[in-house]
Amino acid sequence: MDDYRAASLFQPSNLAKALEDTMDPSSGRPTHLLGTIVSIPHTISARTLAVLGYDFVMIDAQHTPIEAENLVCLIQTVSLSSEGRTIPICRVPSAKSDLLPYALDAGAGGIIFPHIDTPEQAAEAVTKCRYAYSGGDRSLAPAVLVPGATDVAPPGSSHELVADKNIAVIIQIESPLAVKNADAIAAVPGVNGLMLGAGDLRVAMRCPPRRMGDPEDQEILDAIDQLVKVSRRHQKPLAVVTCKVSGASRTWLKDFQLLMLTSDYLSVVKGHKEDLARMVETLAEVEELKN
Repeated sequence: MDDYRAASLFQPSNLAKALEDTMDPSSGRPTHLLGTIVSIPHTISARTLAVLGYDFVMIDAQHTPIEAENLVCLIQTVSLSSEGRTIPICRVPSAKSDLLPYALDAGAGGIIFPHIDTPEQAAEAVTKCRYAYSGGDRSLAPAVLVPGATDVAPPGSSHELVADKNIAVIIQIESPLAVKNADAIAAVPGVNGLMLGAGDLRVAMRCPPRRMGDPEDQEILDAIDQLVKVSRRHQKPLAVVTCKVSGASRTWLKDFQLLMLTSDYLSVVKGHKEDLARMVETLAEVEELKN
């Protein structure tokens, strides 16, 4: 992601352009961006994931207990630890969340907005991420970037214009109404991508509960097909947490460009369960040798 870095690591990398390039075969850029999720809100987790080679790390401020100062630390830890090679993305609780301005000011390259059901809500989300120069109402923070040091910008531009151009707005589709309105949502100016919220969509559709790896309900697969068509029509990339959706994954993964493979929490659970099972098996073998 070096080519998408801003002039300062305290400013957002150009995730909007990186997403656009995934939809353009002539760009010569990767068709998929690979990432993971910080759901254990500690800088140890953030700085560890930041150096593993992922294109992005999504910091989940919706479902984890994160306050403003910690959120800023997590976002900047990803940017600084990776030296800009991994872009921090933040999922905020809503467009009205008090955490949103802190995520933007910390240099998040993308913002994921959950539970967006209408184009009007999507337009509000875009507005919150843009300064008035680009038709938004984002507030200018007086003590975030250091004049002449971290507020640098290309000739003829400014750090405000850099942010307006670089920050990607990603709208999460996770209700039947959102699926119905996906075309209109994708058409909203400033929306850079859509994200399938498979878990909440499954609940909203009253699909039976399932465990990870179980066959996917046909209603979810139909919704995926619809989102893929919307993506192609509007040339807007799709995001998904890959471990949350099963079924014939090879048939739909090619149509999703922003792939979140796992999370620190899931990896801890998986690793500890596997290590425990391995040791139980080893001890059983030792007992057999003793007998």
